[in-house]
Amino acid sequence: MFEGPFIARFFVVVQLSSLFYLLFSGPWIADYPLLLGLEMAGLLIGAVAIWQMNPSNINVTPIPKTGGRLVTHGVYKVIRHPMYLAQLLVVGALVIEHYSHLRVAILLILSVNLIFKLNYEETHLVKHFEGYEKYRQSSWRLIPLIY
Repeated sequence: MFEGPFIARFFVVVQLSSLFYLLFSGPWIADYPLLLGLEMAGLLIGAVAIWQMNPSNINVTPIPKTGGRLVTHGVYKVIRHPMYLAQLLVVGALVIEHYSHLRVAILLILSVNLIFKLNYEETHLVKHFEGYEKYRQSSWRLIPLIY
């Protein structure tokens, strides 16, 4: 597959462009209680994931930071990419409530991009962290019990 900083930045550009469009093409808060709960769950998962990862350890590109540490506790014990799940929960709820064909297409683009991005990221994490392969065997990539 593709390698290097170009593809890493490409994943980020697609991700941020998709999120920007989805957040600014409709209301930010779902009205329907179930969708609002889904959105709030996404925000909570994202906030906890950032706190447990420690912002100084986060890299927006799918390449581990030099001197970064592997986090395998808390939400990361179950899900290897909780921040990606959080994004999909938040914007997914908003797309369902404020549906349009274009918003669904952008959500699909974001979803596919995140799957490719997390696979790319994991190839680097395996090389960067000695215990990552063992961690992969005991956790889910994105959605517990599914993927």
